Amino acid sequence: MTAVGVPERELERLRPRDVERYLYQRGWRRGGRVRYSARWEREWDGRPRRVLLPLDRELADYADRMADLIGTLAELEGRPPAAVHQDLALSGLDVQYIRTMPRTPSGTIPVQAAVLAVTSARDLLMAAACDTVLDGPRLVHPRRKPQRAKDFVDSARFGPSAPGSYVFQVQVPLPEAAASQGHLFEDEPEWDMAPEPFARKVSSRMYGAVSAARWAVGLADSRDDSAPFVAGARVGISADLCEALAGMGGHDGRDSPTLHGFSLSFAWSPAWPAPADTHPVSFSPRDVQILREGAQDLRRQEPERGVTIVGRTTKLKRAADIGPGDVTVVARLMRENGDLVGQERQIHIHLTEAEYDRATDAHRDRRDLRIEGDLTRRGNYHELSRITGFDVL
Repeated sequence: MTAVGVPERELERLRPRDVERYLYQRGWRRGGRVRYSARWEREWDGRPRRVLLPLDRELADYADRMADLIGTLAELEGRPPAAVHQDLALSGLDVQYIRTMPRTPSGTIPVQAAVLAVTSARDLLMAAACDTVLDGPRLVHPRRKPQRAKDFVDSARFGPSAPGSYVFQVQVPLPEAAASQGHLFEDEPEWDMAPEPFARKVSSRMYGAVSAARWAVGLADSRDDSAPFVAGARVGISADLCEALAGMGGHDGRDSPTLHGFSLSFAWSPAWPAPADTHPVSFSPRDVQILREGAQDLRRQEPERGVTIVGRTTKLKRAADIGPGDVTVVARLMRENGDLVGQERQIHIHLTEAEYDRATDAHRDRRDLRIEGDLTRRGNYHELSRITGFDVL
């Protein structure tokens, strides 16, 4: 065991290029060479600081030199040396730490809560991947997931648990950055200019969406309104994401679940530029309940796409004698086989001028309309939008 508490064999496995990326991303800049090491410098709390990075893994004292570097970084960053070492060792991964706080002894979790947390972590990955792949925000993601999102989830893995109440570690592998054709330590490292890989886009999207969900929970609680969840759809909030987060807090959809708080923290591979100021995001047991309610509201507001309705107009209105207008239809849903199902609903529809004229004639003749579009619930009525079919029966 070395002076920093990290086994020597683990230090010997660290690659100079990975450590260089870690330093560069945290504001250190390369100075000169000192025999078989590179000097890195930056100002810290108003004082100039230096560290030496060994460049040759075959050096007899490579592990000792790396231990010195980690010890200095740990002291400056105010973290345990083991935490700094872990960031360096996981340099090819983005890692999410899910810290659950069940009412059990530290380091344990009830079996059912653990199963729910694991499946929820998978669902969170899927929600972020779908939001990255799909064109435009969705309140609810499609049941048929994009293949690229499924491939991404298949590539992720769970790592070892960490000390704490009970911590799940989700590892997202990133592609290896292309090797530089020049010197190992360049003023503009090639990874800083390379296109951002899909896996990093998903990790970044996840952090933004989780942070937005934390914001939406606070506003929804104070306003007793789900509008903040809808507003957050543009940055990744969806019913799927909210349900995944609620599951991490023990909410599986039952009426009286046993809930617990949890938090997510993000560690970024130094191989690619990372988002700034990614602080841990925490949720209380009450927040878990609000997340679940937010998910339910989002599902109620998501349009049922490609719906066919059949019914008669009860109200027609437009601003002038010509032009588009609005109609209200009392209608039922039509299945693909032609059967009408469900109860009659009041459905508001905005029609083009030609459609409105035909609806007026049908109303006069007491004939039914068959209209296809996306159906959305709006309080005590429904709205049909994006009309793709319009017939008079």
